[in-house]
Amino acid sequence: MKTASALAITLSALLAACASSQKFAPNDPLEIPADIAGIVHAGRTRTQREYAYLNHLGVSWVLHTFNWNSIEPEQNEWDFLLYDALVDRNKAAGIKIIGILAYDNWWIHDDMDDHRYIPPQRLPDFLQYVRKTVEHFRGRVDAWCIWNEPNFHFWNGTDEEFIELARLTADAVREVDSEVILLGGGFNRNITGLPEKFIRRLFESGAMDKTDAIAFHPYELNPMRTALLFEQFRKIVDDYGFGDRIWITEVGYPTGGWYPTATSKKKFPAYVVKTFVNLSISGAQKILWYQLFDPITRVRSNSEDFFGLVRNRRNYDSKGAEAFRLCAVHLAGTVYRPDLPPRTGLPHSLRTFYFEQPTGGTLVLWKDGISTRITLQVPDGSVVHDPVSGSATPLSAETTITVGSMPVFVTWTGDGAVRIKTR
Repeated sequence: MKTASALAITLSALLAACASSQKFAPNDPLEIPADIAGIVHAGRTRTQREYAYLNHLGVSWVLHTFNWNSIEPEQNEWDFLLYDALVDRNKAAGIKIIGILAYDNWWIHDDMDDHRYIPPQRLPDFLQYVRKTVEHFRGRVDAWCIWNEPNFHFWNGTDEEFIELARLTADAVREVDSEVILLGGGFNRNITGLPEKFIRRLFESGAMDKTDAIAFHPYELNPMRTALLFEQFRKIVDDYGFGDRIWITEVGYPTGGWYPTATSKKKFPAYVVKTFVNLSISGAQKILWYQLFDPITRVRSNSEDFFGLVRNRRNYDSKGAEAFRLCAVHLAGTVYRPDLPPRTGLPHSLRTFYFEQPTGGTLVLWKDGISTRITLQVPDGSVVHDPVSGSATPLSAETTITVGSMPVFVTWTGDGAVRIKTR
């Protein structure tokens, strides 16, 4: 997310009606991809400590922008050293990479006010950067995304000019690498909501014909609204066969600054779990959190300085990293079972999400409104995890607990199922 993107959240959004998160659950079992979890801009320190931490968090993907102005700082002078080091370090750690092909270069402009715009007469220069970059990293970068948030702030041209850029960029990528995963879109919402006309014109122009999936950034006020926005987007792209090919390449909430999407540090771990659960059961193929670290020096009014799962890179003090880890480790590669556990007698406001594995499973619960006491009947070896600290506490076969707005996260191994009784 970038500064201007927050302007997309208007006061009217605060007044919109909310619906049950259970509404988005499929009627049939849904496989959750084993590599669903990722983080934006992770790995920048290139230290063993950071990569060990990413492994601890269960990260499968990282996203980086392969800036044109860094790769070709002077026309026809190519420098891949910075990104070679970054790519090699991620590959050595077993982490896959999404690279964004984006942004302009000073030497294509007569007027630097044209920032983040490729004039039509300069498209051949941009496409040369695309071919050179994709060819150089063939077999090392796992997916490419064409541009970033073209509907707001990061594209200063017309929709028609961007659609032509997207179509020609897809052609250029496929000229040099027919196998790499290619993403289009990169949309977020703008002031008036989703750019539906822009999205549909992108598909109907043929610009998405050579892509494998579409990227989306569902930034919203809270996890419920994030799920609603994802569902609205899914319905649009489903008309073109992309409803089950959505990659969330950015999502998150700041814990400071002026953005209306900001939340408190106390709520943040709950927001992480609820957002991850809601998006995964809604069919998101990848969920990349924006981002890993808050900067060490922060500007209190700048929300961009408060999106991190970790407060800073000195002490790795978790804000929401342990909540992310619970989801990345225990939901990835499972099967979501909307029919379990049996909900007979349970209040509608008690949210239950059951993820099954060949041997074991995960149950996530939370309660909208006033908290309630329930009794869990669980298999031997069950534990309950704290989304704030990440600590795990063994559960007895029958345990009475309080469920409120902070999710309860239960895992178990071996045979057996979980049942819930209200008191």
